[in-house]
Amino acid sequence: MSRRLLALVAATAALAGCSAGGDAPEGLSEPATTASASAPAGATDEPTPSDDPDTSPAPQDEPRPSPTFTQPFLPPDEQSVIDLPAELVIEPPDDATDDERAVLVAAGRFMASWDAILFGAGDEQSDIFATSVEPQLGRLLNYLVESVSKQRVIVGEPTVIELRSVSVTAETAEVDICTVMRHWVQYTGGTPEPQPEVERLLLTMTRDGDGWRASDTAQADPEPCA
Repeated sequence: MSRRLLALVAATAALAGCSAGGDAPEGLSEPATTASASAPAGATDEPTPSDDPDTSPAPQDEPRPSPTFTQPFLPPDEQSVIDLPAELVIEPPDDATDDERAVLVAAGRFMASWDAILFGAGDEQSDIFATSVEPQLGRLLNYLVESVSKQRVIVGEPTVIELRSVSVTAETAEVDICTVMRHWVQYTGGTPEPQPEVERLLLTMTRDGDGWRASDTAQADPEPCA
């Protein structure tokens, strides 16, 4: 499905608690502790076997789970395991200001969340609550719930982003980007449908405390992206 159709989905705040994916395991264990006993009366400083220092390795945290994700709703012969990057790179211009660079980092994180939703991840796995606000947040949550009911998922390479322009004011910013989505195929109920490879998006970013989150998106003429 084109991002054009996604941007038309109505915001539904009540859907914010829904998720297509399960919670990611934390993968950390509590460090082991040992109790020490007081030395008996009259003990000397001479070491005994029980006084030997413990040379066993210190307890280690278990490794975090791999950041891979098995996509849902695909036919058995099309199973796909992918990475879910935290950010899609948007290269800033050489003369970009600090504010513009911060906006582009936030926009790249939002685009990674959007890709994750399209690839079948849930609200927590996609980190969409941390990267967007209404009305864009509601649209993506609505799309997520609809994707579960339709068994809809996209496969393909992560979006490659080319910046056209960025402008920042006190509370909002506008980011004009070309998006390249190579080999994208949408499966709905197991039926594949190839997707457009190039689109152009206008992102509206809204200042949120010391950072930025995506609040709106709109499609624009993709001709400059060709």
